[in-house]
Amino acid sequence: MRLFPTLLATGLCLGLAVPASGAVPESTILTHSPVGTQVEGSENQGSAPVLEPGMSQDMLPATGENGSIFYKLPQIQDGERLHVSTQLLIDPMQQPTSNEHIDLKAALVQEDGDSCNSSSAHTSRQGMENLSLVQLDSSVKDAEGYSRCLDSQNDELYLSVQRGGKWQDDLEIPMEIRVVVEPALDPTTLSGVVPDSEPPITVSLNAQATEVSGGSGFSNAAKLESGSVYSDSALPFEVKYYKVHVAEGQRLNYRMTVLDSPNASAQDVYTDTFSPLLHDGIMTNPSGQSLSRDDSGASLSRSMETVVSRDLIAEGTGHHALGYPGDYYITVVGDAYEPRGLNPLAYELAIEVTGEPTGSETWEPSYDDDSETGDGLLGLFGGSQDPEQSDDSGSWLPDSAQIGALLGGAAVALAGFAGLWFLRRKNS
Repeated sequence: MRLFPTLLATGLCLGLAVPASGAVPESTILTHSPVGTQVEGSENQGSAPVLEPGMSQDMLPATGENGSIFYKLPQIQDGERLHVSTQLLIDPMQQPTSNEHIDLKAALVQEDGDSCNSSSAHTSRQGMENLSLVQLDSSVKDAEGYSRCLDSQNDELYLSVQRGGKWQDDLEIPMEIRVVVEPALDPTTLSGVVPDSEPPITVSLNAQATEVSGGSGFSNAAKLESGSVYSDSALPFEVKYYKVHVAEGQRLNYRMTVLDSPNASAQDVYTDTFSPLLHDGIMTNPSGQSLSRDDSGASLSRSMETVVSRDLIAEGTGHHALGYPGDYYITVVGDAYEPRGLNPLAYELAIEVTGEPTGSETWEPSYDDDSETGDGLLGLFGGSQDPEQSDDSGSWLPDSAQIGALLGGAAVALAGFAGLWFLRRKNS
């Protein structure tokens, strides 16, 4: 009775080692499934659902079905600040011949309907490096009535989201919403010294590269360490996410190098960087932000404009986004126009965090841990979501060729073991 399970297990192992007709599974562009609490936005402020601090998800309706959709933001105390970001999770394989774009518009709206902060993002299939991401903040709630959004006379705030553009305008698109409540700033924790802008650093780190699989979104970005070099690759229209922890007093610098990829489907790799609260525009980039597949061995280095310091928040300088220690994010995108096939473009990232941590216990932005686990890690459009399960962004599920290999290997193993079993019975 124990013979068949043993033969089956052995056959499956042999099947994994013997490919069927040398078939190679086709690469799949890494896509991201939303994480967080499921909510449903309202067409008016009066019935808007309340967003709690952390991660939430919703489906943004097709363009033109209605105007803005609304969410009510959590109430905060004097001295606190709300940070809100919205991101559309766009599948680039939908309407793949379109040259149109998707517009994402978001605003913070007061109880009387007036907008106190707004922004927009524009994304196309040929410009996936322009993430469909909007980051907003309320400014500090001021008891004296001088706040941009919240004060003693106005205690309620809403998020409105709207889309435009013709690309995928007839489809619902999943959306992630992040809400962070920044505590009131204790002035006694500040150094009183506002760091100046610093010149960029050319990263000269020389180390053996370690393979890594970038995440599919901010919520599952692959963690990178200072002093290490990592290798990865990107398919056309694909976005890879990484994170590096930067403490107060430190500065993130990194180098991207394009590797020999003569058959790559993407023309370029493009990189960008985001703060723990998803601000962009935080780096100096004198050498640009992209490299061509034709320039094997070429590199570019990027550095934060200055070190992380909470004093940057109190001062209200142009480096306000660098006032937050925590995980800083690096994205790498495979830029393409008319790609042929899905062949990866390989690159390396060398990470160098300079400066000494101050050692002070400062607040770091974070999201609800529960929002980063569970059903949200499965691929919405068929791509792998867990970087540890991803191999060149292919699906972890076996395809028809792999299933054939399993069955074929199992059949060979069963036949071999059956012959051996009958031979032993005959000799006995």
